[in-house]
Amino acid sequence: MELWILLPFFSALIMAAVNVVDKFFVLEGEDNLNFRSFCLYSGGMQLVICISMFLLDPFGFNSETFNSSFLYLILSGMFFGLSLIFLVKAMDLEEISRVEPIYLIHTIIVPVAGLFILNESLGYSKYLGIFLIFISSIFASLRWEGKFSSINKTAIISLLLGGVLFAIASVLLKQSVDGSNFSTTQVLSIRALGLFISAGIPMFSFKNVSDLNRFFKHRTRGLTLFIAETLSPLFSMYMIVIALTKLDVSIVNAFNGARPIFAVILSAFLAAMIKKEVTEKIDFQNLLIKIISGLLAGTGIIFLA
Repeated sequence: MELWILLPFFSALIMAAVNVVDKFFVLEGEDNLNFRSFCLYSGGMQLVICISMFLLDPFGFNSETFNSSFLYLILSGMFFGLSLIFLVKAMDLEEISRVEPIYLIHTIIVPVAGLFILNESLGYSKYLGIFLIFISSIFASLRWEGKFSSINKTAIISLLLGGVLFAIASVLLKQSVDGSNFSTTQVLSIRALGLFISAGIPMFSFKNVSDLNRFFKHRTRGLTLFIAETLSPLFSMYMIVIALTKLDVSIVNAFNGARPIFAVILSAFLAAMIKKEVTEKIDFQNLLIKIISGLLAGTGIIFLA
C-alpha cells in the first residue's frame, strides 16, 4: 500500500497549487472572474473532457452500460460540481488557506460513511492519522492578530455545504470504481458529464460568457486558467481514481486534509515570486501555528502509510 498512497498525496499537492493559482490569478486582479463565470468555465470545460475521454476509450450505449455504476458516476460528478460552486463562492470571500479547512469537514464525514455504507474498517492508527490531518488543516486556517480573526459567515455556510456534497460525491465515486464496470478513462468521462450538468449548465449566461471572453484576452492568464482548472484537476482526479482501485476511500480522501498547509507554503512562495502582499501575517506566533500544522499533517500521513 505504501507506493499507492503516493497518488492521493501528489493529488492533494496538485489541487493545493490549483487553489492558490485560482486565488492569485483568476479571482483577483484585472478583469478577474467572479465565482459564477469561474464555475461556468470549470463546469463547461468538463464537456470537453467528457468527449475527449470518451473518444480515447469509448463504451457502448446499452442496457449493461446504464447500470448502477453509471448512475453513481453521474451523481458523483453532479455532487462534485455543486461542491465546487460552494468552494469557489467561499474563495471569493476569504483567503484560501482559511476557507479550505472548513470545507475539509468531508475528511471526517467520508470515514464514517466508509464504515457504515462501504463496510471499510481501518485500524486505529489509520483513523488517528485521518484525525491528525484534519486537525492540521484547522491549525493551517488560524491567524493570530492579538486574537484569532473571524471568518466570513457566508463563507462558512458555503464551505460546510460544499464539504458535505464532496463527501457524498467521494463515496459514490468509490462505489462506482468498486463495481469495475468502467475503465479509469471512462470513469473520468462519465464523471465529467455530471460536473458539466451541475456546474456548467446552471452558470450559463451571456454576462458570464462575456466575462470569460474578457478574461481570455489576457493570454497569459487565460493559459494559466486552462492549465490550473482543466489539465491539473484532470490529472489529479486520474490519480485519485487509480488510488481508489487499491485503497479505501477513507484513506484516499484523508490526504485532502494536507491541502491547507500546502496552500500556505505555496501562497507564500508565489507571493514572494511575484512580489505580491499577502494578508497572512508572517510573525513568530503565526509561523509557529503553521509549523504545528505541518507537523500534525506529516504525522498523520506517516500513520496512514
